[in-house]
Amino acid sequence: MKKVLLFFAFTALGIGMVNDSYAQRGKIGLGLRATPDGGGFTGKFFIDPNLAIEAQMNAGGVFGLEGESFNVVGLAEYHITLPDPSWRIFFGGGMHFGVWDRGRWYSNREGRWVDDHEGIFGIDGIGGVEYNFKNIPLGLSADFKPAINFLSDVDFFPHNMFGVAGRFYLNR
Repeated sequence: MKKVLLFFAFTALGIGMVNDSYAQRGKIGLGLRATPDGGGFTGKFFIDPNLAIEAQMNAGGVFGLEGESFNVVGLAEYHITLPDPSWRIFFGGGMHFGVWDRGRWYSNREGRWVDDHEGIFGIDGIGGVEYNFKNIPLGLSADFKPAINFLSDVDFFPHNMFGVAGRFYLNR
């Protein structure tokens, strides 16, 4: 787990040190992402007009979907501008890590109640559409983000799969 945390720390540091002129023109978006079972924060950093790195901090299962979770997600996304330049579609992938508390259950084998929380680490895919307003520095997006966990066993991760986000683009 320490290696994963170090990887994300150095990746974030590297992104922060990129002194790209495209990023200086305001292609950094910060905002909120809402999902049917929770939500969180999102930041999107454009490396060039078509390639972005997105970072998310999500809380899931808030409304009772198979326990509660908190995870951090890093995604690389390719953006395609549509004929109306306000609209873009995007797709990509990345990874997540965090914790998932599936609740308490009674273990017959152990003869007691057991708290079922575990560390999670896995891969994510993402695809969606984004609309950027022309006169205000705001972008709205809708996305589909399936994920698979690899810790303890390979398992589908149901939290934060569908989302809508609003991002304020800095210096635009």
